[in-house]
Amino acid sequence: MSEQEKIIVDAEIIDEKNDKIVTPKKSEKKSLGYFFILFLIILLAAASAAAAYYLWELQKKQSVAIKKQQNVISSLKQNLNNITVDINNNAKKSADNARYATELSKQIRQTESISQRAIKIVNRNQRDWALAEIDYLLRIAHQRIAVAKDIGGAIAALKGADDRIKLLGDLTLFNIRKQLAKDIASLNAIHQADVNGISLALDQAITYLPELPFKSAKEEIKIQFTENDAVEDIKTEDKTFVDSVIETVKQIGDIKVHQRSIKAASSGQQQSTIEQLLRTYLLGARLAALRFDQTQFLHEIHQASEIIRLHYDESDNRIKQLQKTLLDYSALQLSPNLPELTKAWTMLQTKIKAPTNKTVQSAVTKEIVIEAEKPKQEAQ
Repeated sequence: MSEQEKIIVDAEIIDEKNDKIVTPKKSEKKSLGYFFILFLIILLAAASAAAAYYLWELQKKQSVAIKKQQNVISSLKQNLNNITVDINNNAKKSADNARYATELSKQIRQTESISQRAIKIVNRNQRDWALAEIDYLLRIAHQRIAVAKDIGGAIAALKGADDRIKLLGDLTLFNIRKQLAKDIASLNAIHQADVNGISLALDQAITYLPELPFKSAKEEIKIQFTENDAVEDIKTEDKTFVDSVIETVKQIGDIKVHQRSIKAASSGQQQSTIEQLLRTYLLGARLAALRFDQTQFLHEIHQASEIIRLHYDESDNRIKQLQKTLLDYSALQLSPNLPELTKAWTMLQTKIKAPTNKTVQSAVTKEIVIEAEKPKQEAQ
């Protein structure tokens, strides 16, 4: 081989050796590069993961904060809506109150004007009011006499009417005052029984009935014998001489036995019956007095007096007082003849219905109607 070829061969061998030597270095460098790249990738992945986790946490916190803010905003909106509704309601109420205040002020002004005119009318027509008061008092007097038999109340009403006429100072009512004086004098002349006092006294007597003593059997026998003997004496006084001779002959031929029924209130049952009967009569007298029933009152008093005379011990002071009370009641007059009290009222009615009063009353009614219609016209 030539030298050139050897040189070429040697160069090739050297190149191959160099290649063998350089190849591991390059492979080592490549492995280090790969590792570094892998490390960088892992580092970037970790950094990105950390950044992603941080961003996720941050986003989570922001979402929570956003939800809170949204809730706060919604509550604020609701409060704002409520406030606006309240403002609107208050505005309506204030408008209503203002309208009501204006209407009320109008009504107050109308009322003041009506009251002023009414005062003028009243001051101008005192006579009409006085006549109405006198009419009322005369009606009351008539009712007290007709319904309740109250003479005192009727006199008080008539005196009130007379005083009102006196204060009025109207000379045209002099005849009415004259009639009132006659009525008052006639009522004063009447003695009225104290019905309430009679009722209370009878109630008290009824309360003490169980304590009143009855007559004994001996007293009952004695009274019945004396009564029968008195009857026989009266019969003998009425007989003629011939009748007495005939009666003597009959007695010689036939002896007559006189039977006398003696009934004494000795048993408790009989006394209870008599006491109940007396209580019934006293209660009937009390009710008759309250009804002003003269006939029934006298009947009940008479029956009660008879029961006391027949069955109660008249020597007892309580029985004597009760008999005296019943005797006084038998002389009372519960319903006396009461006068008629309509003359003065009739005379007053003629004065009230006079033409002058009619014109005044028509003027008054017209003014009142005009004042009542004014608010309606203003409202229209």
